[in-house]
Amino acid sequence: MAGNVHDGHRQRMRERIKSNGLDGLQDHEVLEYLLFGFIPRRDTNELAHRLLGEFGSLANVLNADVSHLADVSGMTENAALFLSVLPDVFRKYLRDLRTDSIRLSTRGEVRDYLGRYFVGLDEERVYAVALDIHDDLIACELIASGSRAQVDLKPAKIVDFAKKHKAVGVVIAHNHPGGSENPSNDDICLTREIFTLLDMMGYKLHDHLIFNNTEHSYSFEEHGYIKTMTQEITSFKESLWRKN
Repeated sequence: MAGNVHDGHRQRMRERIKSNGLDGLQDHEVLEYLLFGFIPRRDTNELAHRLLGEFGSLANVLNADVSHLADVSGMTENAALFLSVLPDVFRKYLRDLRTDSIRLSTRGEVRDYLGRYFVGLDEERVYAVALDIHDDLIACELIASGSRAQVDLKPAKIVDFAKKHKAVGVVIAHNHPGGSENPSNDDICLTREIFTLLDMMGYKLHDHLIFNNTEHSYSFEEHGYIKTMTQEITSFKESLWRKN
């Protein structure tokens, strides 16, 4: 009898989703639906409320570590794994929306493209984009990953990336999952080191973007750092030329 009651509830929810999508559902109902396939004969409504009570929000549930999800009473290992990989699915979906030739010639285009890589992340990551002479995308790769508070990036890895893809220009981006998008002193020093090293090897750093968990981002190019570093490098080279 209980199974029939649950089956009826699930069918009604499926009909609601067919008619209106997920937009008409509350967060606990979204979790209920996601868990249908992994917990077939039990009421997932109570479990959905339990998950939201434990983690605070739908986003926090999906960003939770699989072992923490599995510890919640009523969860199965398969259900925990499924929920934990959904943010990776979302990021891949956003990245794959455009399959044609991608041109990243404006600040907005670069932000929109790279921002997709950081949706819902709970750890710091560094991505690099290689551009050709026309600002067309050659490649985008994960260069480094770390903890929620820091990531260890070796500037030489950016040079290796540019060399591997025969890039003309490079854009790098990383995220601050738990804080402001504004750069730290370490971010500024690292950007200067990467800029100088790339220039020495014949590549140009177009920008360094920092994303947080909102729609905000910080652009080193927009705030004048790239222009200042370019002028400094140019002045240094001219001084060496005059001495010789």
